[in-house]
Amino acid sequence: MPSAKSLFLERMHALETSASIEAVTNKTLTDKAHNDVARMLRNGLAVVGFAALEDFVKSRTSEVLGEIGSTGIPFRDLPEGLRIATTYEAITALSYQLSLRPKADRITYFQDHAQKLASTASTAYDLTPLAFGYSQANLQEDAVKEILKSFLINDPWGQMTQLASRLGLAALPLNETFKGAALRRHRAAHIAHADTPQTDLAQYVKEALAIAIGFDTLLTRSLGHIRAHDRNYLTGRTSISSASIKIRSIRRTGTVWKEFIEGRSAAVKVERDLAQLLPATRTRAISAKDLLVQFGSNGEVVLWECN
Repeated sequence: MPSAKSLFLERMHALETSASIEAVTNKTLTDKAHNDVARMLRNGLAVVGFAALEDFVKSRTSEVLGEIGSTGIPFRDLPEGLRIATTYEAITALSYQLSLRPKADRITYFQDHAQKLASTASTAYDLTPLAFGYSQANLQEDAVKEILKSFLINDPWGQMTQLASRLGLAALPLNETFKGAALRRHRAAHIAHADTPQTDLAQYVKEALAIAIGFDTLLTRSLGHIRAHDRNYLTGRTSISSASIKIRSIRRTGTVWKEFIEGRSAAVKVERDLAQLLPATRTRAISAKDLLVQFGSNGEVVLWECN
């Protein structure tokens, strides 16, 4: 099954392409039939684009929850917010998700998730993937914040905004960006005369990637502390800061690809062939525990890897 990140990147690249095709571009005022169709298509892209970000946040969180049980750390030693979210608070999400499923599937679905909830009382446990983001139809700004706060990350939106700014992906606070995208999605889905500008769709791709990279980086860093049974982190004596995360990037300059480390103006490695540069850069990023981001020929995000 594809990872949450790979699916999200596929969807964002498809959205970026779709936002620039002739079918969604207005023509002259006399081309009313075409413009009406273009407006409808742009509204549809606004809806599915935001849904892709919602799905990434929920799916990536579920992936991390699925890994925690194999870390060997006792459930009682997990952060309190995480323990609460994966036990009795998950009941609300389970109830909501049951209402969306065919009646014939509900008993099995309930038993599967009830078993995960009950497993938290034993040494070997399997956290429910429904703990975050599955209790209502749409993901709210506060829900994203609460996910990261449950993993002991302070000022989640501020931390994500700082990473996005350092990557050159966003200038405005990302919580405002998220709220704006959610409002655009709501208008596109529920207001008949809504008109999503083509430029908004193109800008949203960059903003959604900024949110996804920041969210994933902080969440993955937290998982690393849990895997290491870091008592200082688990007891809240130390916290994760975006300032401690070093960025390593790959960018194209002319006919060559260059590897950069944040804080250094000169490239640390230059290759004509990306296929030679990427594996070596990836190895160095893993060794240094850097955030690796590869940008394409047009400055678009092609991939990121959290270490």
